[in-house]
Amino acid sequence: MSEWMKKGPLEWQDYIYKEVQVTASEKNEYKGWVLTTDPVSAKVSLSPRLECSGEISACNLCLAVSSL
Repeated sequence: MSEWMKKGPLEWQDYIYKEVQVTASEKNEYKGWVLTTDPVSAKVSLSPRLECSGEISACNLCLAVSSL
């Protein structure tokens, strides 16, 4: 069981609107801002900051979390 799964939904809320680095279940790492957590699937909705040519854009990722 991952460290993330040992926490409960109330503890997951502490991460909302904070910048984090997430290791997803497929072992890829992502960095961004937590928008929301899903208490049923234990996934986070992450908005990474992508910088390209001085412009900042955002997209939304829904990740199955292995560690945070």
